[in-house]
Amino acid sequence: MRYRKTALLFLAPFLTVFVAFYLAPVLYAIYLSLFIKKRVGIGPPKEVFGGLTNYFRAVHDTDFLIGLKNMFAFGIVQIPVMLGLAIVLALLLHVSRGLILRFCRTVFVMPYTIPAAIAALIWGYLYSRNLSPFNQMLGLVGRGPIDFISPEIVLFSIGNIVTWSWTGYNMITLFAALQNIPTDLYEAARVDGATELSLVRYIKIPLLIPTLLLLFIFSVIGTSQLFTEAYVLRPLGYVADNITPNMYLYLTAARDANYGYAGALAALLAIVVFPISGFFLRRFTSR
Repeated sequence: MRYRKTALLFLAPFLTVFVAFYLAPVLYAIYLSLFIKKRVGIGPPKEVFGGLTNYFRAVHDTDFLIGLKNMFAFGIVQIPVMLGLAIVLALLLHVSRGLILRFCRTVFVMPYTIPAAIAALIWGYLYSRNLSPFNQMLGLVGRGPIDFISPEIVLFSIGNIVTWSWTGYNMITLFAALQNIPTDLYEAARVDGATELSLVRYIKIPLLIPTLLLLFIFSVIGTSQLFTEAYVLRPLGYVADNITPNMYLYLTAARDANYGYAGALAALLAIVVFPISGFFLRRFTSR
């Protein structure tokens, strides 16, 4: 019992912050989701208990379903591209030495140090139809400007921002994992006649799988939380209200002041993402 009290004492600062700033807001959002706006007599709508009404409405909400569809489409394309680039860069860094290693490591990680809102503003300028240097170069060769924030390609533009920002973080994590692989494995493989490609295929990649799994889970969760880039690009072009679930959820709460429905949307989004993350974690961990 004494040891348990000591452990609780050390855990108390974390548990206090966790309960106050994470668990309590989650429970409060679930509580709000049980209330609906209803007009009773003359006057503004009032909050009344509605049970699961908000949840039934959300599962039939076309805008929310479109946001989920965009989220899945975004993740299916962007996550493999980002992690693939991170693996390639980490492998190249692992065989680099000296000044090249230090320079490339700094340059690749630098985009991650820029806040997401600032990164979106920078790329918003680069995407501008009239100011974009890309469009200016196209004009020099007689091609018309490209609207990078048009409804047809805005998801790809956001994916480019996310990839630019997070590839360096994933790369440095994979590079650290490569550094922890015992060099004895490489020496033994070379004695058996293994080439550099064989080392990558049979030693480096297999031993990176646990780290890749962790980064994949983080990327899935990050995709479900996609908001900042779309919100910053919104004044610069046509970015739909339902481009991501978080954008639609935010506008429902901030613009429409419908906090109960926004709470239901947030709960459903968590219900969708949690099993996906748990499935991959359980499947790869069991392997």
